[in-house]
Amino acid sequence: MVTVDELPAVKQGQWFFGGVTVCPVRIVRHHILQGTHDPEDPPELAEDRRAECYYVRYHLPRLDTPWLDGGMALSLREAVFLAERKLGPVVNWND
Repeated sequence: MVTVDELPAVKQGQWFFGGVTVCPVRIVRHHILQGTHDPEDPPELAEDRRAECYYVRYHLPRLDTPWLDGGMALSLREAVFLAERKLGPVVNWND
């Protein structure tokens, strides 16, 4: 099974950590909307389901971790907005 981080980017670019350090950001399309997996949530929120969705992934400077989770959206436009809101006012997208 392919993980979200192994999917090809549908949109990618850079954001500026602290306004100066360039870090990568990418948006990938996936067909599984991940649920919360919280047993106290209703099934429609807790369980994974099939749906076209977009995941925002990004890196921080000087960390050897895999891509960090920037959230999930149901459209590419919403994912771009989510990335820009989370990572700051300046995200340069490679179009």
